[in-house]
Amino acid sequence: MMYQECFCGSGNQRRELKDARGIFCTFVCDACEPEKRAHFRPEIFSDGSYDADEPIEDE
Repeated sequence: MMYQECFCGSGNQRRELKDARGIFCTFVCDACEPEKRAHFRPEIFSDGSYDADEPIEDE
């Protein structure tokens, strides 16, 4: 995998942040992950059966 710098400007390598269902949320690195997680409901990262406003289908 090619090194890709995080969009936050830290210079760290980015990675995908996915919820408990494996749905992509955003790109993060160690420096910005806490701040970016704060934009989402905490339970989506720990409870795969969280309530959603829209239908979620398997790909």
